[in-house]
Amino acid sequence: MLKRDPDSILLAIAAVLYFPFIFMGYGADIDTYGVLEAGRHFAQSFDYIPSRGPGFFVFESVTFIMDQIGGSILTNLVIMGMALTILYCFTRLCREYGIPNYRWLCAALMIHPFFWANAACTMDYLMALGFVFIGMIQIRRKHYFTAGAAFALGAGSRLTIALLAGCFMIWQFLIEPENRKKLIQTGFVFGLFTIVFYLPPADFAQWTTRFLVATVGGEEYWSPVLRIGRWGYKNLMFWSIPGFALLFGVIAVRLIKTRFKSLTGNQGLPLFAFVTALLYESFYLGIPTEPSYLIPTIPLVLIVFGVVIGKILWPLPALTALLLISAFYTINIAQPDLMNRATSAQYGLWLERGHLVELTAARLNYQACSRPACNVRHSPIPTK
Repeated sequence: MLKRDPDSILLAIAAVLYFPFIFMGYGADIDTYGVLEAGRHFAQSFDYIPSRGPGFFVFESVTFIMDQIGGSILTNLVIMGMALTILYCFTRLCREYGIPNYRWLCAALMIHPFFWANAACTMDYLMALGFVFIGMIQIRRKHYFTAGAAFALGAGSRLTIALLAGCFMIWQFLIEPENRKKLIQTGFVFGLFTIVFYLPPADFAQWTTRFLVATVGGEEYWSPVLRIGRWGYKNLMFWSIPGFALLFGVIAVRLIKTRFKSLTGNQGLPLFAFVTALLYESFYLGIPTEPSYLIPTIPLVLIVFGVVIGKILWPLPALTALLLISAFYTINIAQPDLMNRATSAQYGLWLERGHLVELTAARLNYQACSRPACNVRHSPIPTK
């Protein structure tokens, strides 16, 4: 029987919000269909061809097995389970380290448009993040071997998530000197199994490092101005313009006012979150393509936000409300000349459908035409 405590109620609400999406096909990302094909090809021929670089062997394997058993409903249900796991682990971590008003932070994470849109969608973002959060909790439980294995499964699902796992272990190494030998063991297990998971991609690349190089188009798309412009714009739209203004405005003001001292409390959890988020942003500046690459920063930024505002409550429901609205409607200030290949943009002010609505419409379109390359929209939701 579900406990009637606020944490359990939050998870129940999340399950209700996410569950309808498991029936909407695999998803709207062309990479999802590459993942399915990679798993099928490997099972048939034992010849591994990654869905795309650098390889997503764990996710491709798990997705293939689940797809064979229960199709898109089961593959989506697995991701939904990971989304709920992330929310559970996030609340537990915040509660353990005394983060104020952590339930509001969990609510904001739950309904963030990019988290919500991926919470029951056959894509690797939340599977990788879920494994890393499991590893975090296992370290706190002092189950160091399983923590390393969970981190490796996360990295095997999406390599960039290793940054979050690595930063977490460094932070724990610094604040838990009595457990440093165990954490070294965790790091060894993490590193060993991650290497094993990337042997198939390395073999495909004929034992060169070219499988680690992302395909991002020609230099005409990556002048310094275009790179910085993409990075700034996609960060802005990731949180929505009102949400970004509230979130980072408050964080900046409070950090300056406290001279960054607010980050050093709670055993350094907010400092870990702040530094790790900055590292992800540095990585994203190098490859500012999919905004979903920023999903690991959501819980990190929310932890910093919750700590710097302290006992001031109003910014939390305000941010949650703005994120909820932006899932359905969002303000846009730029429209590219070519989708995903922009070299210029038209600037203005437009009210557009939010990311959750956009992705849902695309998912229904993919589901209706039953193939990855869909040029005709079948969804009843009108296009822009």
